[in-house]
Amino acid sequence: MVENFGRTIITGAISIVASIVVLGSLLYFLSGRVGGEAVKIVSDRGIIHKNSQLIEGLASIKANAPEIGKYAQALGVLLPAEDELVNFSTWLDGLSRARQVSESFSFQGKVVESSQSEAGYAGFSLDASGAYDNLVNFLKDVESKAPRYLVAFDSFDLKRGTGGYRALIRGRIFFR
Repeated sequence: MVENFGRTIITGAISIVASIVVLGSLLYFLSGRVGGEAVKIVSDRGIIHKNSQLIEGLASIKANAPEIGKYAQALGVLLPAEDELVNFSTWLDGLSRARQVSESFSFQGKVVESSQSEAGYAGFSLDASGAYDNLVNFLKDVESKAPRYLVAFDSFDLKRGTGGYRALIRGRIFFR
Protein backbone atom coordinates (compact mmCIF):
# COMPACT_ATOMS: atom_id res chain seq x y z
CA MET A 1 0.00 0.00 0.00
CA VAL A 2 2.85 2.34 0.75
CA GLU A 3 4.21 1.53 -2.66
CA ASN A 4 0.86 2.25 -4.24
CA PHE A 5 0.53 5.41 -2.25
CA GLY A 6 3.99 6.67 -3.37
CA ARG A 7 3.23 5.84 -6.96
CA THR A 8 -0.11 7.71 -6.77
CA ILE A 9 1.59 10.77 -5.31
CA ILE A 10 4.28 10.77 -8.03
CA THR A 11 1.68 10.25 -10.74
CA GLY A 12 -0.47 13.03 -9.28
CA ALA A 13 2.52 15.37 -9.00
CA ILE A 14 3.56 14.63 -12.62
CA SER A 15 -0.01 15.26 -13.76
CA ILE A 16 -0.14 18.56 -11.89
CA VAL A 17 3.24 19.68 -13.25
CA ALA A 18 2.25 18.60 -16.79
CA SER A 19 -1.05 20.45 -16.45
CA ILE A 20 0.74 23.57 -15.24
CA VAL A 21 3.24 23.40 -18.17
CA VAL A 22 0.47 22.83 -20.74
CA LEU A 23 -1.70 25.58 -19.22
CA GLY A 24 1.27 28.01 -19.05
CA SER A 25 2.19 27.32 -22.69
CA LEU A 26 -1.43 27.81 -23.75
CA LEU A 27 -1.68 31.11 -21.82
CA TYR A 28 1.63 32.34 -23.28
CA PHE A 29 0.48 31.53 -26.83
CA LEU A 30 -2.95 33.11 -26.31
CA SER A 31 -1.57 36.27 -24.68
CA GLY A 32 0.68 36.92 -27.70
CA ARG A 33 -2.20 36.34 -30.06
CA VAL A 34 -4.59 38.54 -28.04
CA GLY A 35 -1.99 41.35 -28.00
CA GLY A 36 -1.68 41.15 -31.79
CA GLU A 37 -5.44 41.20 -32.21
CA ALA A 38 -5.72 44.21 -29.88
CA VAL A 39 -3.20 46.13 -32.00
CA LYS A 40 -5.15 45.19 -35.15
CA ILE A 41 -8.44 46.30 -33.56
CA VAL A 42 -6.95 49.68 -32.58
CA SER A 43 -5.58 50.13 -36.12
CA ASP A 44 -8.94 49.21 -37.66
CA ARG A 45 -10.74 51.67 -35.38
CA GLY A 46 -8.36 54.42 -36.53
CA ILE A 47 -9.12 53.62 -40.17
CA ILE A 48 -12.86 53.60 -39.45
CA HIS A 49 -12.56 56.98 -37.71
CA LYS A 50 -10.64 58.49 -40.66
CA ASN A 51 -13.18 57.12 -43.13
CA SER A 52 -16.09 58.50 -41.13
CA GLN A 53 -14.41 61.94 -41.07
CA LEU A 54 -13.95 61.77 -44.85
CA ILE A 55 -17.59 60.85 -45.32
CA GLU A 56 -18.66 63.73 -43.05
CA GLY A 57 -16.43 66.11 -45.05
CA LEU A 58 -17.89 64.93 -48.35
CA ALA A 59 -21.42 65.32 -46.98
CA SER A 60 -20.57 68.85 -45.85
CA ILE A 61 -19.14 69.71 -49.27
CA LYS A 62 -22.21 68.29 -50.97
CA ALA A 63 -24.50 70.26 -48.65
CA ASN A 64 -22.56 73.49 -49.35
CA ALA A 65 -22.33 72.96 -53.13
CA PRO A 66 -25.21 75.34 -53.99
CA GLU A 67 -23.67 78.05 -51.82
CA ILE A 68 -20.24 77.50 -53.35
CA GLY A 69 -21.82 77.82 -56.79
CA LYS A 70 -23.11 81.28 -55.81
CA TYR A 71 -19.60 82.36 -54.82
CA ALA A 72 -18.10 80.95 -58.01
CA GLN A 73 -20.69 82.86 -60.00
CA ALA A 74 -19.91 86.04 -58.04
CA LEU A 75 -16.19 85.61 -58.76
CA GLY A 76 -17.03 85.19 -62.43
CA VAL A 77 -18.74 88.57 -62.32
CA LEU A 78 -15.84 90.19 -60.43
CA LEU A 79 -13.10 89.05 -62.79
CA PRO A 80 -13.33 89.74 -66.50
CA ALA A 81 -12.64 87.21 -69.21
CA GLU A 82 -9.17 87.41 -70.77
CA ASP A 83 -10.43 89.09 -73.94
CA GLU A 84 -12.10 91.84 -71.88
CA LEU A 85 -8.71 93.09 -70.66
CA VAL A 86 -8.39 95.27 -73.75
CA ASN A 87 -11.01 97.60 -72.22
CA PHE A 88 -8.72 98.25 -69.27
CA SER A 89 -6.51 100.65 -71.22
CA THR A 90 -9.60 102.64 -72.30
CA TRP A 91 -10.74 102.90 -68.69
CA LEU A 92 -7.22 103.92 -67.69
CA ASP A 93 -7.17 106.70 -70.30
CA GLY A 94 -10.45 108.12 -68.99
CA LEU A 95 -9.24 107.96 -65.40
CA SER A 96 -5.94 109.66 -66.25
CA ARG A 97 -7.79 112.54 -67.93
CA ALA A 98 -10.11 112.89 -64.92
CA ARG A 99 -7.14 112.92 -62.51
CA GLN A 100 -5.03 115.19 -64.79
CA VAL A 101 -2.27 112.62 -65.16
CA SER A 102 -0.54 111.56 -68.36
CA GLU A 103 -0.05 107.82 -68.68
CA SER A 104 1.34 105.19 -70.98
CA PHE A 105 0.10 101.61 -70.54
CA SER A 106 1.16 98.36 -72.19
CA PHE A 107 0.85 94.66 -71.52
CA GLN A 108 4.19 92.94 -70.83
CA GLY A 109 5.46 89.39 -70.73
CA LYS A 110 3.63 86.10 -70.97
CA VAL A 111 0.01 85.67 -69.99
CA VAL A 112 -0.52 83.07 -67.26
CA GLU A 113 -3.69 81.16 -68.11
CA SER A 114 -6.35 80.61 -65.46
CA SER A 115 -7.07 77.19 -63.97
CA GLN A 116 -9.91 75.70 -61.95
CA SER A 117 -8.31 76.88 -58.70
CA GLU A 118 -6.47 80.08 -59.66
CA ALA A 119 -7.16 83.17 -61.70
CA GLY A 120 -4.99 83.91 -64.71
CA TYR A 121 -3.10 87.15 -65.08
CA ALA A 122 -1.36 89.36 -67.60
CA GLY A 123 1.64 91.50 -66.74
CA PHE A 124 1.65 95.19 -67.56
CA SER A 125 3.78 98.29 -67.29
CA LEU A 126 2.40 101.73 -66.54
CA ASP A 127 4.26 105.00 -66.86
CA ALA A 128 2.32 107.86 -65.27
CA SER A 129 3.32 111.44 -64.55
CA GLY A 130 1.69 114.50 -63.03
CA ALA A 131 1.33 116.48 -59.84
CA TYR A 132 2.00 114.43 -56.70
CA ASP A 133 -1.57 114.49 -55.32
CA ASN A 134 -3.08 113.79 -58.73
CA LEU A 135 -0.67 110.91 -59.29
CA VAL A 136 -1.35 109.39 -55.86
CA ASN A 137 -5.11 109.58 -56.36
CA PHE A 138 -4.78 108.12 -59.85
CA LEU A 139 -2.76 105.15 -58.57
CA LYS A 140 -5.18 104.56 -55.67
CA ASP A 141 -8.05 104.44 -58.15
CA VAL A 142 -6.18 102.05 -60.44
CA GLU A 143 -5.34 99.67 -57.62
CA SER A 144 -8.54 99.75 -55.60
CA LYS A 145 -11.39 101.18 -57.68
CA ALA A 146 -10.95 99.59 -61.09
CA PRO A 147 -14.41 98.30 -62.07
CA ARG A 148 -14.35 94.56 -62.83
CA TYR A 149 -10.54 94.56 -62.76
CA LEU A 150 -8.32 93.19 -60.03
CA VAL A 151 -4.93 94.88 -60.27
CA ALA A 152 -1.76 94.21 -58.25
CA PHE A 153 1.38 96.32 -58.38
CA ASP A 154 4.58 94.25 -58.28
CA SER A 155 7.15 97.03 -58.54
CA PHE A 156 6.87 100.76 -58.14
CA ASP A 157 9.40 103.50 -58.85
CA LEU A 158 8.57 107.13 -58.11
CA LYS A 159 10.85 109.93 -59.30
CA ARG A 160 10.60 113.67 -59.02
CA GLY A 161 10.89 115.47 -62.32
CA THR A 162 10.70 119.04 -63.61
CA GLY A 163 6.92 119.06 -64.17
CA GLY A 164 5.94 116.96 -61.15
CA TYR A 165 6.40 113.29 -60.39
CA ARG A 166 6.77 110.21 -62.55
CA ALA A 167 5.76 106.68 -61.52
CA LEU A 168 7.04 103.60 -63.30
CA ILE A 169 4.96 100.58 -62.33
CA ARG A 170 5.00 96.91 -63.20
CA GLY A 171 2.04 94.85 -62.16
CA ARG A 172 -0.52 92.20 -62.99
CA ILE A 173 -4.16 92.31 -63.96
CA PHE A 174 -6.18 89.19 -63.19
CA PHE A 175 -8.84 87.46 -65.28
CA ARG A 176 -10.98 84.31 -65.06
